[in-house]
Amino acid sequence: MSDLSKDTEAQLEEIAEKRVEELPGETALGHRDPEAGGEGEPQDWKGNSDVKLPE
Repeated sequence: MSDLSKDTEAQLEEIAEKRVEELPGETALGHRDPEAGGEGEPQDWKGNSDVKLPE
């Protein structure tokens, strides 16, 4: 069972939904797939280092 409060869990789910929309789609070879949506190039994706998480 999770030790997170319901409020924190809801905030994390909201952040995750937004981040998934931003993920650049890619083909099996790692090239950008424009039909998959997202932003930027897969090889330029920096991850979640700039995302402020609830404490």
